[in-house]
Amino acid sequence: MSFLKNLFSGGANTLIDSVGKVLDNVVTTKEEKMQLDNEIRKSEMQFQLDIKKLSNEEQQMLLGDMSNARQREVQIMNSEKTTRLNRNLMPFMALGTILIVLALFYVLIFSPAVIKSDSKDIIMYILGVLSAVLSQIYSYYFGSSAGSAEKSRTMAGMQVKQ
Repeated sequence: MSFLKNLFSGGANTLIDSVGKVLDNVVTTKEEKMQLDNEIRKSEMQFQLDIKKLSNEEQQMLLGDMSNARQREVQIMNSEKTTRLNRNLMPFMALGTILIVLALFYVLIFSPAVIKSDSKDIIMYILGVLSAVLSQIYSYYFGSSAGSAEKSRTMAGMQVKQ
């Protein structure tokens, strides 16, 4: 039962002790105890395997989505039937968003007197939203870092364990 104690160490020690005593009464021989321990380990390994499998499937879906977006962009650019507007709309919108964000930052930093004090919160909110859109634009055109996303998940997992 030391496996279960390690698994649930902390405030649940009394619960583990009582469950262990019940299992000791139900499981009488050493072979039965080893078999029960093996089954618990086997189910735990299967659970870990299933979690990894789901994580891999999620990663494949994300990569497939990015690949489809890039492929769509290539098809639009290479198609003879595509109008000039269709070819240039997304890049112009991205460039326009970048210019708006830079202009708002410039106004906030170098001429804050232009902004009324009661509208400053609204402008800060809009700037936050536009900054998020700006990061998505950069991720689309320059690629996003899958390693960074994995690092963030690892760090979040470490915080939960502590």
